[in-house]
Order: sequence, then structure tokens, then C-alpha cells
Amino acid sequence: MAGAFKKSDVEILLSTMNRDSLDFLEPMFPFARFTDFNILIINQTVPGKDLQSPYANVRVINAYEKGLSRSRNLAISHAQQAIGLIADDDLVFLEGFDEKIAKGFNHFPEAAAIKFITVTFEGVPFRKYPDIPVKELTDLQRLNSSSIEIAFNIKKFKEANIPFNVHFGLGSTFPLGEEPVLLHALYNAGYDVCHYPETIVSHKSFKDSDNISLQENYRIRGAYLYQIFRKKFPFWLGLQLLYNLKSGVVKPWQVVKCIQWAYAGKKQLLKIYENNA
Repeated sequence: MAGAFKKSDVEILLSTMNRDSLDFLEPMFPFARFTDFNILIINQTVPGKDLQSPYANVRVINAYEKGLSRSRNLAISHAQQAIGLIADDDLVFLEGFDEKIAKGFNHFPEAAAIKFITVTFEGVPFRKYPDIPVKELTDLQRLNSSSIEIAFNIKKFKEANIPFNVHFGLGSTFPLGEEPVLLHALYNAGYDVCHYPETIVSHKSFKDSDNISLQENYRIRGAYLYQIFRKKFPFWLGLQLLYNLKSGVVKPWQVVKCIQWAYAGKKQLLKIYENNA
């Protein structure tokens, strides 16, 4: 097929910090040498402690700034291949991941972004995924997304000119939520955000959100739910509370506090935009 994507079109856009050698890449590719793949590493560090690569297809950009979303944006702006796969330094790639990703973009050639499947190191799916290709993800499916599940059509992503929001993600004011904020922005701009049911990486079973307090969780959620849904913010906050009540994460006597924390996050976000206006 003319113009079909190939596995060589996949470039891994990998964010890391304070690295002084490429040794960390070896356990990420248990089935092959990391030099077999196109990799762009964004190493957030300090001057004088740069990471170097002797390999032409393993490129490194040393960045003297903080923030995961800034790292992602820098990687995408310097991507050289047609497909950019978002990656962190603590995951493990599964054999054939690049072929599966190319297959997904050939199935959805107009997609700006495609979500794939992540499993835990024990082989358990990270969340409930559709078992068939989905051309248009629902609000809830976009909301329940992680960076390491996502690959971008670089040409379409740059055309959209919608970067990761630097107020969200590790190292920012709201250290979660950068993925759903971005996917909703792409979707609202008219771009296809799809799902393709192939497993590409494995990751530890717990998430960054597991390590934060309930108060911090709702402060962050308040900010990104407002960023995404605006006038529908109260509805989506209510859905989140109902889900957390059902699962036992939130106790009935904590509901009022959770609402207050969420609105505090919303207020903090609006203050940031006001100050930057």
C-alpha cells in the first residue's frame, strides 16, 4: 500500500532525568538491542552533566528545565520519524511493539493519536480496554489515558499545534492529567483520537496517582477536569466522586472536603491563567 506506515517509522520519544549513560535502556528491550530502534531521549539535567550517545539512531537532547510536559513537547518538536511513541524510563517494551504501532496507524491513517494497551509486569491489562479498534474514543476513554499508551502521527500533531499543557504533569503545578488534557484538546480541534487493541509495553502496576494524598488528588483533578470540561465540570466531578465512593477510595464523610479540594484546584488553575494573561 502506497504511503503505508512501517515499523521503521516509529520513533520512541523517551523522557528521563539526570542520566550519565545509556545503560538504563538495556532492560527496557529484553528481546533485542536498544540500538535496533529509533530513540530520542530528552534528558532533563544540569549543565556539565550531559548524556551522550555514540549511536546515530539513538539521539539525545539535554534539557536544563523541569517538567514532564516540557520534556514531551521538546521530544515531539525534534522527532524525525512519522510516528512518535511516548515513553518513560521505567517501562519494558514488548516484542513486536513497533510493528503493532505501524499496524494501528495503517488501520487509522487519519488518526492524530492512537491509544494502545499497557499491561503490568505480571501481564494484567492496566485498565479495561476495548477489544476492537475504536475510531472515536469516548470522553471517559480519553480521560482514562496514560502517556505510555499513546503514539502520535507527528505530522498531524504538529499541524494541530496543540502541545502538552505545561501546567500539568510531573514537575508542574498539577503533577497529573497531562494526557487527558491533551487528548481532549486534539479531539475538540477535530482530530481523530483512536484506540487499537494491541499490547505494546509493560509497566509496574502502581501509578503516580497512587502515591499522593486524597487532598492532592482532588486538587489536581479539579484543575484538569475544569481544563477539559469547563461548564460540565460539576457533572464530571460528581461522576468521579461516585466512582471513588463505590470503590471505597472516598468515604461518605469526605465528600464535602473532596469537592472543596477540587474547587480549590480549579481556582488555582484560573489564577495561573489570569497571571499569565
